[in-house]
Amino acid sequence: MKRSFGIDLVRTVAILIVMLRHYGILGGFNFGIYAIEFLFVVSGYLIGQILIKSFYSVESISFSTVKLFMMRRWFRILPMYYLAILIKFIFFPEVGKNIIFYLLFLQNNFYGISFFQETWSLVIDEWFYLGTPILLYIFMKFISFNKNNILIYLCIIIIVINILRWFWVIKTNIPWSGVNSNIVLHQDTLLIGVILAYIKQHFKSIFNILNTKRLYYLGVLLFSIFIYFIFLIRWPNDRVDEFIVSRTITFSIGALIIAMMLPYIENRIQPIKIKKLNFINKIVTLGSKYSYALYLFHGMALIFVHYVFDHKLNIIVSAIIALLLSIFISYLLYEFVEKKFLILRDKYYPEVNTLKI
Repeated sequence: MKRSFGIDLVRTVAILIVMLRHYGILGGFNFGIYAIEFLFVVSGYLIGQILIKSFYSVESISFSTVKLFMMRRWFRILPMYYLAILIKFIFFPEVGKNIIFYLLFLQNNFYGISFFQETWSLVIDEWFYLGTPILLYIFMKFISFNKNNILIYLCIIIIVINILRWFWVIKTNIPWSGVNSNIVLHQDTLLIGVILAYIKQHFKSIFNILNTKRLYYLGVLLFSIFIYFIFLIRWPNDRVDEFIVSRTITFSIGALIIAMMLPYIENRIQPIKIKKLNFINKIVTLGSKYSYALYLFHGMALIFVHYVFDHKLNIIVSAIIALLLSIFISYLLYEFVEKKFLILRDKYYPEVNTLKI
């Protein structure tokens, strides 16, 4: 898939916001939450395009298509993830046998994320990679291959998730954090990205409407209003758990608004053309490439800095050193781990050629 500077920009800015939040630089209102929401929608959008392309690249749907997709995802996700888990376990073995929950991506629902807090979003991602191909396969294989019916099916799944979330919040009074990290109840954000991908590939007239400056600015306005609404609930006294709405439909609402902005971001935001500022374009591209490694290892970099300097540095200096260390580590991991496994993936599980169906 051809790289998009706009998508790279979203990834780079989002991971930077998350890192600065974890490093203590961006205090106050937690914008990192919505940086992750952007990444969820982008992930669903990009993975959705790959998945839909895979299903439409064969003459008849078979489970081998699902297997190919999953193997390619696992080659991308698992090596770096398990390396991070191993390093964490070596230095923090107190988690003991409960490490099994992390190995199976079950920590969110069955153990807790205190051992490796950053992994909560990867759990949501990984179960999305596992569940969505199977759901699409079952529907397209045994129910309908009609593009209108598939779009309706995806919308129904999102509605069902919202109903389940509403029911579960009322029944258990689960806090927002419990909903946010729940494997099942937070899948709608990524599925909205898949719907956008499906619209792009099969409903081009609708996508062309979304891919306009007018819709983009409307999305920016709506997202600003949405963030302001959340800000009123969360700042200065966090009251997000007092309202059912903030723990239920706001997940889908936020994702829908992000999806409204995404086509313009992907296709219309271009690299800076001023030669003296070309370095910014390179930073954006590299930030996107290294984003997975940065997300996994930036927390460990800060722990290392605190250990070496015995917490004697101020927050800003610690953050700068940890940021530079994270970038260096991510460069090494991308070049010598991630890329190597991607080469193996393409060798043993190559993408199939797309048929014009």
